[in-house]
Amino acid sequence: MLELVSRRVMRASEVLTGVMFFGMIVSVAMQVIARNVLSLPMLWTSDVAQLLFSWLIFIGAAIGLRKGAHYFVDILPKGNGWFDAGVVWFGIAMGAIVSSILVVNGWDLAMLRAPGQVQSLGISRFWLYVPIPISGAMMMLFLIEIAANQIKGSLR
Repeated sequence: MLELVSRRVMRASEVLTGVMFFGMIVSVAMQVIARNVLSLPMLWTSDVAQLLFSWLIFIGAAIGLRKGAHYFVDILPKGNGWFDAGVVWFGIAMGAIVSSILVVNGWDLAMLRAPGQVQSLGISRFWLYVPIPISGAMMMLFLIEIAANQIKGSLR
């Protein structure tokens, strides 16, 4: 069940980030064309790009965690089963701490910024900061899945 939920969250996130990335490219292209070709100011395009970039960074970080795509510095020798498992569990524990910080402090930040407004878009600044706790929650889900897989692997 956990794997199914993680897979669906992952798939939805990949589709969403693909659409957002395309939207960011279009927004930046519109800004460049409007400014350099048409000599028209399009102030809202940079705010759209910034909003989408914020979402892409944080949701992308969670996607990278599940895919194992983040940088890993391999300085410890492999081959000792207990030691290797300890390193994995240490990574899971540190990831849990970081994701908890993202959820709690990210939500506080989003709520703190909620009264402000992105003038050119007419939306609350909340939408610039809410990807932080969402990313943390996604990371927690994926870390639970990683931990469950680690437990299954150790039982074999």
